[in-house]
Amino acid sequence: MKQLIILTSFLTLFGCETNAQKLNTTTIYSEPKRSTREVPETGTVHNYTTRKEVTERFNPMIVMISKNAEILKFQIQGNISSGGLNINQVRKIRFEKGEQNGNSMTLRYYVEIKKIPGKEGSDVVGYNYTKDETYKIPSDVKIIKIELYEERIKDTSGRSTKFITEKTFNFFVRI
Repeated sequence: MKQLIILTSFLTLFGCETNAQKLNTTTIYSEPKRSTREVPETGTVHNYTTRKEVTERFNPMIVMISKNAEILKFQIQGNISSGGLNINQVRKIRFEKGEQNGNSMTLRYYVEIKKIPGKEGSDVVGYNYTKDETYKIPSDVKIIKIELYEERIKDTSGRSTKFITEKTFNFFVRI
């Protein structure tokens, strides 16, 4: 009996996975807000409803988590709008290694956004996304520039790319 418990505990530990480089998306919600406004010309009061975001939107940025001699760990975060008759979802974040000029290197990440037919819920106004990345630094590279692009995938007309943000990490030894 004791061996069976030990065996099942080892099997459960081997089945565990980490979310180290998994794309995480969360929904940005809004709630209705009633407002009144008086029209000065007629003196009548006009009632209307607006929507106020409840969930905080992530600012698009690239943040360094940790760095040692060989490995750079950083997080990519941002948000997309989605609502009404336009459902936009993040499919994946694609990596493309850029050019290396001397001791500097450019890394490009593309957030692939797919438009899905249908109607979004009335409380949904967009999605936040985060992804942790790990990059092995070559020995001769001292400056790494990371660029983030948003790439909207259209059904027949191809792709449209828009620059979002960039971050430069300088690894020269300071004296």
